[in-house]
Amino acid sequence: VSSLYKSRVGSSLLPATQETGRVPCGRSGHARTTPQLRQSTRRLAAPKPSPHPRPPRVRLAAPRRAAAAMGSSLPAKEANLFKVIVKSYETKQYKKGLKAADSILKKFPEHGETLSMKGLTLNCMDRKSEAYELVRRGLKNDLKSHVCWHVYGLLYRSDREYREAIKCYRNALRIDPDNIEILRDLSLLQAQMRDLSGFVETRQQLLTLKPNHRMNWIGFAVSHHLSSNSSKAIEVLEAYEGTLEDDYPPENERYEHGEMLLYKISLLEECGMLDRALQEMHKMESKIVDKLSFREQMACILLKLGRFEEAEKIYRSLLFMNPDNYKYLIAVQKCLGLYSENGQYSADDVERLSALYNSLKKEYSWSSAVKRIPLDFLEGEKFLEAADNYVRPLLTKGVPSLFSDLSPLYEHPGKANILEQLFLKLEDSIRTSGCFPGSSQIEPPSTLMWTLLLVSQHYDRRSQYDIALDKIDEAILHTPTVIDLYSIKGNILQHAGNFSAAAALADEARSMDLADRYLNSECVMQMLQADQ
Repeated sequence: VSSLYKSRVGSSLLPATQETGRVPCGRSGHARTTPQLRQSTRRLAAPKPSPHPRPPRVRLAAPRRAAAAMGSSLPAKEANLFKVIVKSYETKQYKKGLKAADSILKKFPEHGETLSMKGLTLNCMDRKSEAYELVRRGLKNDLKSHVCWHVYGLLYRSDREYREAIKCYRNALRIDPDNIEILRDLSLLQAQMRDLSGFVETRQQLLTLKPNHRMNWIGFAVSHHLSSNSSKAIEVLEAYEGTLEDDYPPENERYEHGEMLLYKISLLEECGMLDRALQEMHKMESKIVDKLSFREQMACILLKLGRFEEAEKIYRSLLFMNPDNYKYLIAVQKCLGLYSENGQYSADDVERLSALYNSLKKEYSWSSAVKRIPLDFLEGEKFLEAADNYVRPLLTKGVPSLFSDLSPLYEHPGKANILEQLFLKLEDSIRTSGCFPGSSQIEPPSTLMWTLLLVSQHYDRRSQYDIALDKIDEAILHTPTVIDLYSIKGNILQHAGNFSAAAALADEARSMDLADRYLNSECVMQMLQADQ
């Protein structure tokens, strides 16, 4: 914000070339400075007597608007106070900013930019009606101020009136067409409103004004990418790379530069230029800091190129780092030709998959994903055995999300029936002996409660709401302090059509932990459904 308003505090009547000592840009996009203009700048910058003292010189966002700034300039004392307003706004010291604004308005009650900044400050204090009134009044007093228009746009943006905010930004740019901050804000709103052609145009203008900033090049490339012009985005990034020296980047910019290179490689992959993307990865490997993303992208490209052995080798090394990553495990299946989009596998494929995951279990015995994925392709007794081994330790630990993990299996009716038999068998064994079937180890008392919760969710999924409510009520009687039980009971009542009772249960669960945002949100949704 500050760079916008500095330009309005004190200005001169120097032409643009005299004031900055710059001549038009060369082909490189960087301005050149001549000795004559440097000497002229030093001579013209010497202090001159003036009946009205002026504030110290500040960096101008757009030097050429000189005459327009004169009507909005303030004496030195008030100019410094205006800086205080801006700084207070940025540091959220709103009362201090209001005090400074009031001090200026005592002497200059119709100063448009001060009125606008006061309104912007009040907007942050939830005094929106006063804020809009002051900003409109400030704009009325200084229609030619890009600051007033920009502040008006910021007000609209804070209220999510993005189209009106864009109009205000465009009016500000008519007055100050090269203002970097306004252009940047405009580009963000154009992306938000999916005005992609305007987004490309604005990012190109930003790049023209500041070609030595990497983010302007990347922003221009992203604008083309969002406009479904990935090839043009690649050209932009390559043009940027052409401006760099051989020893670039320095140590403190290596990570950001590496991320840009990975982005370029992803664009090449998206355009189907896989061989070129692979060459680029080998060429730029030393400059990419994020080696994990580098290896993931390398393996993905190799897989798409059909170089399965090389891809499998990389994915297995990634599994060694994170054996619970489903993406790596599925990729290994693809490398071995053992992946089906529809989940249908031949008997031979199931046998090979079983052998694969059995070997992975020996290597990564602690991995939950290695135990869970086989449930998707196993059938019959093998499925029952694998599900039993998967469910038992999670019931002992007390994992509330266990049913959510198993719910995709209910798309297969045969597996749903097997799971019902398994859950009832586990419940009966824990009730009678306090341990799982075939085990002599006594389970903690909470295991029965978590088993009852799992059984109730199972019957809820199968639309047997009476049995589900009986099981969840028994679980609540067993351990009445577990919040998840009340939340799940509310969901069962909701599915059964009793919305008012579901809302009451959700409110009871919420009151047990007022700091839990999920429970608060769930309660609100239940109450809305119950017309409360």
